[in-house]
Order: sequence, then C-alpha cells, then structure tokens
Amino acid sequence: MSTIFPGNYVAHLNAYREQGVEAIPGVEFYKGVGALVLNPDNKGTTTDGTLAAGTYGLYILSPDLRQDDKPRTDKPFVVPANSVVYRTAISAPGVKGASGNTIILETLANSPATGTLTAGTDGFFPENGVSSGLTSIVDGTAVSTSADTAVQVTTNADLVAALSPSAGACRNSPSAILVEVCYYRAAPAPDAEDAHIPYAVEAGQGT
Repeated sequence: MSTIFPGNYVAHLNAYREQGVEAIPGVEFYKGVGALVLNPDNKGTTTDGTLAAGTYGLYILSPDLRQDDKPRTDKPFVVPANSVVYRTAISAPGVKGASGNTIILETLANSPATGTLTAGTDGFFPENGVSSGLTSIVDGTAVSTSADTAVQVTTNADLVAALSPSAGACRNSPSAILVEVCYYRAAPAPDAEDAHIPYAVEAGQGT
C-alpha cells in the first residue's frame, strides 16, 4: 500500500495499487472500485456474454489494457481487516436485464446499508447508480471489520451487455457491474523518516 497527502496528487486514488490518502493525521482513507465485466472471456459468464443469476466476487481491474503479450493481473476486490466501511455505491453501465431485475451489493461487515440497484422499465439500470449515506462516519457507530472481506454482488436474473442507444453492443462494449467501497483504517506507527533520526558518526570523522 502507498499513502499520499492532500495537494500531492492530481488524479484519482489508485485502487489497484491500494493507494490511500491521510487526510486526517493518523487515519488513512481508501476508495476501492471493483468490477464484474460482462463479456465471453470473463470467468463466470456464458459463451454468449450472458451473466447468469447468482452471486459473484468483483475484481479491481489491472490498469494494463493490453490483451497481447502479458496477461491481465486483475486482483480480487477485498476490504482489509480492521477497516471501517463508511460508504458504498453500485452502478451497471452497459448492462441490461428486464424491468425490476436487481443487483444487490452483499452486506459487508459493519458497513452502511446494503445497496440494491433496480432496472427500469427499459431493462437498463439507473445511470447514476445508487449509494449509501454517510451516517456511520458521522455518528460514530461503525466499528472495524474483523477479517479480510471479499466484495460480492447478487443478481436475481440473467443480465447481458447492451448499450442505450445501441452502438452495436458486443463483447467489446464497456459493460460491467461496478462497486465502490470507501473505508478508512488506522495509519501505521511512525518510522525513522518521520522522526528524522540522525546518522551515527564514526570515530575520526568529526571534530
């Protein structure tokens, strides 16, 4: 993991590198974004790109977009132990089912309310998705997770990759179930750089 400070970055926090920001002294904040991609090459989907109803784990996708000489090393989306989840959100761009179909973010230990995304009458899910409130970070009721927790979603019907308006949706269309989990954890104890400890001087080097 790597930690940065406000003012030292100009891009999104890098979930793949588990990059957090120490916005409050002693507390590191993290934003993890996991995906379940709908295409025939994705483990768990059928050969025609249909995602069958079921429960699936999400992955933090590799920033390497190449499909040639090196395999993509996507990582399972896991919230580390001793983390406090204070916000969750879920969306499904380019995903279609039938009216009333749902995608449910499985409950994380000590997390805010579980999110449920429901398809509209056209079978597509709301463009802005759904997100939880921030009550747990405000009222002080949240407690740390006791173990590493995999982030999962449950679908109640078959889902397919599709775009509206249609652009010839196929295996290459940007279709995925996306989940954001925001959490914080205690910063590690100080190291030698925090204290600016002087180096020892060998005999005969100084006056």
